[in-house]
Amino acid sequence: MTTLSIANRDMLYSLSWYMSARQTALRTARSFRMPLSVTEQADMRVHYSGYFLNLLAATELFRETTTLRPNDFEEKLYSRLVFDGFQNGKANYSYIRELRNAVVHRGLDITSAAHIDGSFPMILAEPKIQDRKRKETFFAFDEYLLHVIAKCESVVGPVMLDCLNAAGIFETTIDADAAVAEYREAVEQAHAMPEHVKAMALVMEFKPEWAVAAHISAMEKLRGALAPCSATKPSAS
Repeated sequence: MTTLSIANRDMLYSLSWYMSARQTALRTARSFRMPLSVTEQADMRVHYSGYFLNLLAATELFRETTTLRPNDFEEKLYSRLVFDGFQNGKANYSYIRELRNAVVHRGLDITSAAHIDGSFPMILAEPKIQDRKRKETFFAFDEYLLHVIAKCESVVGPVMLDCLNAAGIFETTIDADAAVAEYREAVEQAHAMPEHVKAMALVMEFKPEWAVAAHISAMEKLRGALAPCSATKPSAS
């Protein structure tokens, strides 16, 4: 069984966090109903923005990872992020990337326009987005933001899972002894732990098999984080 490097392990744990956070953001964004107070409008904007911030943090982490082999994520993503009338997967990815950039760097309010379906606000997707230098323009691949998200959900997580499976990631293990040493170092450097608590923690035995079990649990959490989220209009309660 292959042993993961610390760098690859940490990358996977970060990926799990970003994809879990995008699930939370989308679940919360879909919970808002009309009429919205000023505070609720701001909260809805935060959560829809948070979806793209975390999704793009995950894709960029994956794209930039060179230590996982094979890592053909970008190629697979572009080939599958295609939809009727929008056959350029690279351009479609560029749209959501520049949408995120506009939110982060230019304060774009991606919830500024909506149609109301019953009591549910169907946010209109920004029809087109330019890059920061205003040299290229990318177009939304659906009218509604939630439908754009649904298309992202149908592709991004599954492509990541395919790449991880192809690289045999879920059949790997970690260096348990190194994990124990890492635990002891973390305790020693913990700024929030009183010294007497540190001493107690360092005296207690931390078994290598505990680290392996924690990693197995983390990998199951990663699988769950990569699962597509529901991005349809919620049913009336």
